Amino acid sequence: MRRRYGLAEAAVGLLVLAVVAAVPGGRAAAEAELPGLEWFTVVDPDGRIICQTGFVLDVGDQYIDQDNKVWRIERIVAAERRAVARLEGTLDMSRAVEDFQAGLAAVPMVQGAARRIGIYHTHSDECYVPSDGTDSDPAGRGGVYKVGAELAESLEKAGFTVTHSQTNHLPHDAGAYDRSRRTAMQLVQGAVAVFDVHRDAAPPEAYRGRVDGREIAQVMLVVGRANPQAEANMSFAQAIKAAADRRMPGLIRGILRTGGKFNQDLSSRALLLEVGAHTNRREDAEEAVAMLGSIIPEVIGAGGGGTAGPAVLRAIGLILLVAVGGGLLWLYVAVGGDWRRAWDKLKGLGEEFATYLGRRGRR
Repeated sequence: MRRRYGLAEAAVGLLVLAVVAAVPGGRAAAEAELPGLEWFTVVDPDGRIICQTGFVLDVGDQYIDQDNKVWRIERIVAAERRAVARLEGTLDMSRAVEDFQAGLAAVPMVQGAARRIGIYHTHSDECYVPSDGTDSDPAGRGGVYKVGAELAESLEKAGFTVTHSQTNHLPHDAGAYDRSRRTAMQLVQGAVAVFDVHRDAAPPEAYRGRVDGREIAQVMLVVGRANPQAEANMSFAQAIKAAADRRMPGLIRGILRTGGKFNQDLSSRALLLEVGAHTNRREDAEEAVAMLGSIIPEVIGAGGGGTAGPAVLRAIGLILLVAVGGGLLWLYVAVGGDWRRAWDKLKGLGEEFATYLGRRGRR
């Protein structure tokens, strides 16, 4: 997520941190990052590390960890790049997938939208040092594009049509999200979901994981607080984490809810993915998104030859049951409350329909 900065830029970054620390909530509308390859360390009141990330954190930001414990940041120590968080409780996500799918089933979509997914990269320069030899590609063809390509391939195998934007959004500065907004606006048209794929800045152990015996660079889902779609995006993020926890525990590192919009106001199913950090191997990040691509269909339903999620199927079944039951009740009332007459009427309608189909078949 980061690139190297000079001493002057680093000094400006420290000044920004000081202002943020002095004004709680002052960063709620900005997508702020630490200068260079720096990171915040979030700790509990006893100093135990909860997470590390290159985002500039603020009081009120929230982090759901791998065990679904909810931490809210209460204090920022800017000079030490440290945030102190309080445990609010443990989130019950046993029905996160089903609840999300029920909401998804109630939202009308344009034809074919359920089969399309968009992928793009706001920070086009981001690389993985162990694999790419640098943390930033000045040409804007960072290693994150290869990670995005792996995610696209995994989703296509599941039956989705994926548009993986190759648009370059350099420079990596405060205006990057404004430039990538044009890309995001194109991708959300007729898409069921859109993912902005990044890599974070953190020590290697912050994202290092193992799933099914394979080394991975874990995924952190990020939701912007200054975003009218934040609750819907959060529901989507929780559903993905819940599905991953069931089948591939350890794939999702956590969910960060922090300042800014990250263009997520454009869709209720838009997420920022931090896949590993600059200190992790790109191959481990590719392994992680290949797994993630097999999880996403369980949440939003597979495209093409896939199947709808269980909550969607239940909703369809309930609609059919109500329709059939309502029709039978209407027929019973229409014939004066006599079940025998209702049955005879129903048989008569069936015979008439069969005769009609037979006539059409002979034409």
